[in-house]
Amino acid sequence: MEASLKRQSVYALSEYEGALLLKEWGIPVVEQALSCDEDQAVEAAGRLGFPVALKVCSEAVLHKTDQGGVKLNIADAQSLIEAARDIRSRFRGIEPKLLVQKMAQPGVEIILGAKRDPVFGPVVLAGIGGIFTEIFRDTVVEIAPVSIRTARSMLMRLKGAALLSGYRSRPPVDIDAVAQALSALSRLIAKRGDIAEIDVNPLIAGERGALAVDALVRCNGGAVAAKRKAPGPETVDPFFNPGSFALIGASKSPGKGGNIILRNLLKAGFQGRIHPINPTAQDILGMKAYPRVSDVPGPVDLAMIVIPKAAVPNALKDCAAKGVRSVILSTGGYSDAGESGLAEQNELAAAARSAGMRLMGPNSIGTINPRAGLATSIVGLEQIRPGGVSLIGQSGVFSSGWGRWIADVKPFGLAKVACIGNKSDINESDLLEYLADDEQTTTIGMYLEGVADGERFVRSAARACSKKPVVVAKSGRSEAGAAAIASHTGSLAGSDVVFDAVCRKAGLVRVNDSEAFFDTLSAFESQPLPRGNRMGALSITGMGCVVTTDAAEELGIELPSLKPATMKKLREVVPAWAPVRNPVDIWSAVEQHGSKNTMRHIAQSMLEQKDIDALLIIFVLMPESIFDIHEAFADVIRAHPDKPVFVSYYGGTKKEMMHIHEGFLPLGVPTYPTPERALYAFSRMVEYARFKGLIAGRKQR
Repeated sequence: MEASLKRQSVYALSEYEGALLLKEWGIPVVEQALSCDEDQAVEAAGRLGFPVALKVCSEAVLHKTDQGGVKLNIADAQSLIEAARDIRSRFRGIEPKLLVQKMAQPGVEIILGAKRDPVFGPVVLAGIGGIFTEIFRDTVVEIAPVSIRTARSMLMRLKGAALLSGYRSRPPVDIDAVAQALSALSRLIAKRGDIAEIDVNPLIAGERGALAVDALVRCNGGAVAAKRKAPGPETVDPFFNPGSFALIGASKSPGKGGNIILRNLLKAGFQGRIHPINPTAQDILGMKAYPRVSDVPGPVDLAMIVIPKAAVPNALKDCAAKGVRSVILSTGGYSDAGESGLAEQNELAAAARSAGMRLMGPNSIGTINPRAGLATSIVGLEQIRPGGVSLIGQSGVFSSGWGRWIADVKPFGLAKVACIGNKSDINESDLLEYLADDEQTTTIGMYLEGVADGERFVRSAARACSKKPVVVAKSGRSEAGAAAIASHTGSLAGSDVVFDAVCRKAGLVRVNDSEAFFDTLSAFESQPLPRGNRMGALSITGMGCVVTTDAAEELGIELPSLKPATMKKLREVVPAWAPVRNPVDIWSAVEQHGSKNTMRHIAQSMLEQKDIDALLIIFVLMPESIFDIHEAFADVIRAHPDKPVFVSYYGGTKKEMMHIHEGFLPLGVPTYPTPERALYAFSRMVEYARFKGLIAGRKQR
């Protein structure tokens, strides 16, 4: 039976074999002995000492309790013989062995688990186990391996952590022993590629020590496929800095993508050679056109394909013959169209690899590099201000439509933008590795629907995050969202819980919506990293103070009390009858001293307090708020270059909103339509600062 099972793609170890594996890796297991009949079982129980547990032991029986294959608290030899006979009668067809275990001392039942996520590889899980597992679903997940310290923090994040710390008259359990077992399990799943899944339920934690009393181990029977070595980041650079560009599918018709792209390149000021490819045109937009890429004189660094799907294979062959090493494929209908399209996509990718070619797409609208005048988008773009934010996205709207918004609103400038589409070759890891070393990129933003190579992504993200902030918005949090992703780019969304664990492991700053994504990027790009989570706030309206207080509590932001020296300074403008606390309601002072003088004085006073790490200034937009912002705040902000400053506002006309935005933009201060959005952006900065070790409570990997 065993040999038969092990020839399958996935097979299970017996509980006895599973326990031996756990013990080998340093996980304490209950004393046990394997027997073939009742006599051997009695002999084993004599050695172990009554009371004992008796279990059926067979790879073919995975859910023993449900089938009557477990007998607990057996007190003597006669009871053991009766229990053994009963078990053997229930499983006559498989000739099971009998597993005798010493009964464990009472304690808190915990479940430990480990598995190979289909996207991100080995993960480890901890939760409240036993009969409560299915009821409470109280678990936490991290990417394996984890340190003992991280394992301990996992346990303390459980909703049922009070069970471990002691409750009512019960003593606390040995959390360190549980953490050591969890860490050992994480190392096991990370090191043993042949292990598919491990379920330890329960691990009984007592005052001193912890014991695994049941374990299910599933193994992979087949060999693990070797992963292709990823090309280096240097192969990505031609997508952003080509000396020459060929557009396959260039058009004379103004409304077609093959015309719009050429116009965008000219508008952006591309200084390289542009070669329109069209078999029927002599020239397009004043530039000589060629029937095929192979007809172009001189090298072609980057080609973009915007032709019907049926013509794509021949176009790629022509690019290979020309020696083009970088190709953007805009055409869709591949993995986004289902299994047949995926097969076609894989064929294209294989052909590109054979020719030494890197392929971005299919379903990609290309790349943007303002400093190189490169804009291959099919959406009309305004002139984009060069800056430090680089964007990676799977969506064309994200990469191009949001690019138009950024160009208009100017919350920050852009370094690089790439739409990776279906990711047949170039993927998020390639771009992370490239942008991590890109001197023009100071902050990275990613919109992801799925991840191509999860384990590589974790490594690439961790390296990038060690150098600069990486903000990620990943869709597919719900089952319906995951299904929508599959129909968009053919990506596998993966488990959202596991992706959260990836973010913690690598240091990625995750946000859940588009507003938060751009709010957070604006903060990182313009502000210094905070040295703490303590914020001061001033508001011209009491409502601003209330919502700031509520949002701060929800986001884990402290609002420190004002020191006597700060209070004294504030009383220079705030009437004696008005209360003074953080957040400061400044309306009474504004009535006497005006908005400009009041806001300047209070902002300066609060920034001078040492235990205030950041400042939020809240406006109510009205004619009184329209003053010279640079004159009011420039010196104040420059005097505290290590403290982030945020601005939010209520109400106002479009003109008044733009006055606030354009007034603070030269000062490097981001503006937000609500205090809540400003506070959320600050909380993301705090999270990353903790990861970097700038704030106490650094996250452990």
